[in-house]
Amino acid sequence: MTRNTWIARLLPALVALFLALPLEAQKKPETCPWCKNDPALLQACGVLSHGPSPVGPKGSEAIVHDLPAGQWLFAETAHMRWASSLGPMVVELDDKKRVMAELDRLRVMLPDVPKEPKKLDPWLRLHLMAMKGEEFYARFEKLLDVRDEDFPDARRMDKPYMGNGRYLGEKEKFDVVVHSTLAAHNLFTKEFTGASVTGALRWHFKEPHKMLVSVPAEDHDLKKDRWLWPHIVHNLSHVFFCAYKHFSYDPPIWIDEGLALALEKEVEPESATLEGEEGSMRDGKGPKDYAAAAKKLVGSGKARSLAELTEVKEFGELSPEDKVAVWSRVRFLIEAHPAELAKFLGGIKGQLDAQQLPTGSDLPGLQRKLLQDLGWTSFTFDEAWKSWAR
Repeated sequence: MTRNTWIARLLPALVALFLALPLEAQKKPETCPWCKNDPALLQACGVLSHGPSPVGPKGSEAIVHDLPAGQWLFAETAHMRWASSLGPMVVELDDKKRVMAELDRLRVMLPDVPKEPKKLDPWLRLHLMAMKGEEFYARFEKLLDVRDEDFPDARRMDKPYMGNGRYLGEKEKFDVVVHSTLAAHNLFTKEFTGASVTGALRWHFKEPHKMLVSVPAEDHDLKKDRWLWPHIVHNLSHVFFCAYKHFSYDPPIWIDEGLALALEKEVEPESATLEGEEGSMRDGKGPKDYAAAAKKLVGSGKARSLAELTEVKEFGELSPEDKVAVWSRVRFLIEAHPAELAKFLGGIKGQLDAQQLPTGSDLPGLQRKLLQDLGWTSFTFDEAWKSWAR
């Protein structure tokens, strides 16, 4: 019997033996080479653990069991839970400056992080997402002019309404699941939505009251963190704003989308996410320079009025020009009127009915009232925005 024949006969038995092993033995996660799962280093970098964790509808162990991937890695931080099946990423020359700056920030907390690696391994990519996720959470709280302490464990009737939980008003932390393949994303999301989506999906679980983002990173551009991270930020902006003071109703489309685009472009000015009925995905067709596009739009006199935009009910109703306009209006508020923006966002997500229950009733009317409280009408707001945009 030749050596090759012996291997060929033995191989099926070896495969059967492997498949008979407990799943934990097949996919046993390695120890993180950068934090080494050391409690002191984990604390230093803001990671509570690498799992198990209740990420997703059934937890990290179900993700490992149910989804095809080379290896799933997990990280839980103060406000978020991460699951990632991303592989290694080559550090390209035109992206090196950004990557090195992020690694410098991470190295302050994890001294063994390499200075100029040619590749980022899956653990480094996970740690960078965990670090940037908490940085973005802090950015969003600053924009809302709130602190963790403003959100009680449960609603208090003797205090201003801030929702029903500690995480911007939700009971549970925010979940982000990043898939290396679209197939895994579809398997994961179909279980709790009943449908397959081609782009990133945002979902609210009524029990245990938490928001989730599921992102497929199979497309060529989303394999690179330069484009993947701002795409995640865009989706996190939506779920953070929806969760603010508890997700009881959808916020107005124009401010929700304008905010997500504004924060996405803070991270990467050339990135833009396209919202659609089948999930959100990176948009490579829009203008690269939104500020120039906004100035041109204002000059043309063709920008839709805020009064019209407040009536929009679906993301698909926003034209490419509308997206530039809502991005620019939010940038106007962020840069020129941050205090007014915080009050406006808080008022939109804090409307209560006669029984002191959250209500999304007559949101256009609510927006007009909030603008009036801030000293604007829809018309005078638009005039102030146009002057700024020029």
